[in-house]
Amino acid sequence: MKGLLLKDIFNLRKVIKQYLLILAFFVCYCFFLKTPSFFPMMTIMSFSMIILTSMGYDEAAGFDKFALTLPVNREDLVRVKYVMLLILLLIGLVVGISGNLIISCFIGGEQEPFAEQFSSILAVAVMFLLVYATMLPVVFKIGVERARMLLMICYIGIFAVIFFGLQFLAELNLLDRIEAARIPMAVGIVGFAAFYVLASYFISLKIIRKREW
Repeated sequence: MKGLLLKDIFNLRKVIKQYLLILAFFVCYCFFLKTPSFFPMMTIMSFSMIILTSMGYDEAAGFDKFALTLPVNREDLVRVKYVMLLILLLIGLVVGISGNLIISCFIGGEQEPFAEQFSSILAVAVMFLLVYATMLPVVFKIGVERARMLLMICYIGIFAVIFFGLQFLAELNLLDRIEAARIPMAVGIVGFAAFYVLASYFISLKIIRKREW
């Protein structure tokens, strides 16, 4: 699997310059709006989207069919994409937090405590993790290009669940209690995300085992 991971990393060198320009645009936009919290959200979103770029390269080259002629099994083809997704999200999280802190120092003014900023950024990372954990089985089933059309539906669906969930909690006057129990809630959300990703992984395995090229 190490070789597959390195292959993806080397392929993605082609888009590094594009993403550096995107990051530079996000930095300028944050200074213009004087809103450093915009940077981590967009950074995490941008890095997480790279997983579809990676899978698009494989699909265009017919790599999966070629890989099966090597000492590589179908499970490795699935496993490496989930590992790659986690790596990309981790990089996006680190870059986003670092950029947020640096931009905040230059902008100045009153800023939220770091703990609150970190929890918000972590929530964004978990949200995009859920989005792409939902998308990966779809990509393995119908391919990248057809799955891209469903990506926006997936975004809207998860955003809607979160939005209406918060509205529902607000109507029940539970938001203050949740705020007071921030740490247990964070642990619960991370635990749910881990379970969701694991379920997504096993669904992808089931799909890839039945797939015919």
